[in-house]
Amino acid sequence: MGDKVFLLDETLKKWKGKRIALAVGSESSFTGVLENFDEEIIILRDVADIVGNRGKELIVKIDDVTWLMRLE
Repeated sequence: MGDKVFLLDETLKKWKGKRIALAVGSESSFTGVLENFDEEIIILRDVADIVGNRGKELIVKIDDVTWLMRLE
């Protein structure tokens, strides 16, 4: 990301370790704890989707994320 500060980067730094929700495209929504991120991907742990399926971790390309919401 170089020296330029991006709003998304600053926001995700504040949200790291917090429970968030995100949508991938218009089809899938997930909740989980924001574990880590870089300019290409977001990693969530303790993940659940909208129908209740659960997983330990989820890796999502940032380009595929439609929206993000901090839940706590």
